[in-house]
Amino acid sequence: MEQTIQRRELLAYLVGAGVAGTVLVFPYVGLGIAAALAPDFHRLTHVPFFLLPVAWGAWNWLYARHAPRPGIGGWGALLGLVLATAVNLLLVAGGRWFQGALVLPLTLPAVYYLIWRYAVGTLNQALGIAP
Repeated sequence: MEQTIQRRELLAYLVGAGVAGTVLVFPYVGLGIAAALAPDFHRLTHVPFFLLPVAWGAWNWLYARHAPRPGIGGWGALLGLVLATAVNLLLVAGGRWFQGALVLPLTLPAVYYLIWRYAVGTLNQALGIAP
């Protein structure tokens, strides 16, 4: 029984990390396009996007382990809010904050809600991870 629970939690981590790794293409492509269109655009180049799979995997592991009250979409939106706030704080600390960064805490939770509801949630159900 305990081995099944550990396997479920490991699968949860891998699903979160795998979806984030796939979605990670978009920030890197977006930064490349922004840099090509506006060569002086350097504000987001120091945001550690490469850590997203770790954060998503750990967040899905927590979801599988503790079965929090909000559904998987709300759980993902909460992660979006946490990460958007962290990015804003990171930009402030690095002296690279700009007014457009205020849009991030408003939009990222909505995007994360959709991705977690339809991608992570679907994979969790298909693999028997959903609590």
